[in-house]
Amino acid sequence: MIRGIWNRETIAWMLVGALLPVLAALLTERGTEAGLRVLIGLAVIGFWQLVFLIARGQPPSAAGAVTAVAVAVLAPGEVAVWQLALALSFGTVIGELVFGGWGRNVLNGAVVTLAFLYFGFPEIQHAPAGSMIALASGLSAILLVATGIVSWRALTGAVLVLLAVAASFGAEIAGFAFGGSLVFGLVFLACDPVASAATNPGRWVYGGLTGGLAALFGWAGDGFGAPQTIVFATLLGSLFAPLIDHAVIAIGTRQRRRPHG
Repeated sequence: MIRGIWNRETIAWMLVGALLPVLAALLTERGTEAGLRVLIGLAVIGFWQLVFLIARGQPPSAAGAVTAVAVAVLAPGEVAVWQLALALSFGTVIGELVFGGWGRNVLNGAVVTLAFLYFGFPEIQHAPAGSMIALASGLSAILLVATGIVSWRALTGAVLVLLAVAASFGAEIAGFAFGGSLVFGLVFLACDPVASAATNPGRWVYGGLTGGLAALFGWAGDGFGAPQTIVFATLLGSLFAPLIDHAVIAIGTRQRRRPHG
C-alpha cells in the first residue's frame, strides 16, 4: 500500500525519473543489446496494459518501465525474445494487473518476472551488474529516500542486516558491497513502495528480513553479487510484508486498548 503525500501516478513517474541514471549506466556498460531488451520489455508491458485498459478500464502505469529496466539489469543472459516476452507477460499480468494495476499489487512485477525467468530457464547464466550501475543506483536511492518514495528504514534495515550476516559468514564485504545487481535490487525491488511493508516498525523488520535472506542466499547460492540472490530474497520478503504489517498493527491496537494504571 502506498502512503504519503504523493499520489500513485506521481510516484510511478518519480520512479521512472530516478531510473534515468541507471539506464544511462546500463547502456554504457552493456551497449545497444541492453537498450533493445528495455524496448522489448516496454512493448510487452505496454501491450498488456492496453489489454487491461480495454477489458477492465484499468489505466496504464509508468511503473512498468521499472520492470523493463530491472529485467535488462538483472537478467542479461542469452534470453530468447520469446522467453523474455513470456516472462514479462507472466510478471506483468499475474504479478500486477490482475490485482488492479500498479499500486494494488502484492508482489513487485519485476520480481515476479525475474523469478519466472530464473526458475523457468535455469540453464541461462546471468552475470552480475557492474560498479557503474551500483553507483547510479546509489544516486537514485538518494533521490527516492529524499522524496519519501523509498523508506530509509527499510533500506537501512536491509543494508545493516545484510552486512552483519554476511560478515558472520566470513564474506569479504568490500568485494560485494558495490555490486550493481545487489544495490539496484535493494533500491528498486526490495524497497518498492508498494510491495514492501507500510508501517514504520514493519519497515525495519521487513528490511532486516530481506537483507538477512539476501546474505543467506548469497552465502549458500551463487554469491552475494548474483542477481538471483536479491530477487529471491525480495520475493520471500514481500510475501511476509502483509503479515509483518498486520502484526505491527495488532500489537499497537492491543497496547492502546490495555488499561493504564
